[in-house]
Amino acid sequence: MMFDDIKEETTRDFLELRNWVLRIPDRTKDEDFFVISRGLFFVYAYGLYEKIIQKIVFQTISMLNEAKIPICECVYELYSLGFSKEYDGIENVGREHKWEKRWGISEKLSSKFLLNIPSETFPTDGKNIRYKQLESIAKTFGMRREVIPENNLRGFLEELVDNRNHIAHGDQTPKEVGRNYTKSDLLKRCNVISEICSYTIEIYEQYIIDREYMR
Repeated sequence: MMFDDIKEETTRDFLELRNWVLRIPDRTKDEDFFVISRGLFFVYAYGLYEKIIQKIVFQTISMLNEAKIPICECVYELYSLGFSKEYDGIENVGREHKWEKRWGISEKLSSKFLLNIPSETFPTDGKNIRYKQLESIAKTFGMRREVIPENNLRGFLEELVDNRNHIAHGDQTPKEVGRNYTKSDLLKRCNVISEICSYTIEIYEQYIIDREYMR
């Protein structure tokens, strides 16, 4: 299937993460070591999660481009991707050229212009990928499905991003974050983030299979 490589990578990555957590010693002569390691879990896990989400988005864009769909037949939400260069051009061009840019969009809408999304496009506000960013991505593709498998997992996602940011921005040390969690806590969170990634793969794969991008 079209997302098999990402599925295999997700399985492999989170298996490695679980094994890493399991190897964190419960007790050592240097107690700080395992407390710091538990804090660093959130940096490790967020890195895997962000990488997988980005690959899902880029693969979806690639599949849409390969489908050679007339943009006039797409769901309207996809216009924001299909005309991303034109929208940027209107924003950045001088007043004397704005109408030319608008005519260009109208011409493409009235013809059989094929959807061609820039491969590097990532439709969020550029911040860390929280629930809000997952919603932004889904809305841009015209996705109608819920973006996480269960609503009660939102808190785990926010916690992942918050703890990663606390460490990355120097608000808290890995030791300060890690002292709040046991290995069992981390294994549970590993499973939750893996589940969110697998679910995201599933809904975007189904989006392509069911041609949900068509009006």
